[in-house]
Amino acid sequence: MPQDLLAEVRKYGGDLKETYGVPVEEIQEAIKHGVRKINIDTDIRLAMTGAIRRFLVENPGKFDPREYLKPAREAAKAICQQRYVQFGCSGQGSKIRPQSLTVIAQRYTTGELAQVVN
Repeated sequence: MPQDLLAEVRKYGGDLKETYGVPVEEIQEAIKHGVRKINIDTDIRLAMTGAIRRFLVENPGKFDPREYLKPAREAAKAICQQRYVQFGCSGQGSKIRPQSLTVIAQRYTTGELAQVVN
């Protein structure tokens, strides 16, 4: 778990227990060995929670979710962009070509998309 994000939540009143995750450097190494599915949901939730807590502490008279969710969305966007760069997928979107569900189902049926474990 990113300690900077955890520290932000705690700084503004969060009481999260000590939790550990996989360091970015280890994920980068795993990517070199073929890992292609990486969950960053915890990072996103921590970033959003820290931003919301900060906003509410700094703006105690505000209660409109439309206001405190703006910095939360920006924090989520920032952590996603950071991870995309760190994991080497930044700028790769143009390589993705949409395919219909029928085409994908056919590719599964023929075994083209079968998992290969070496």
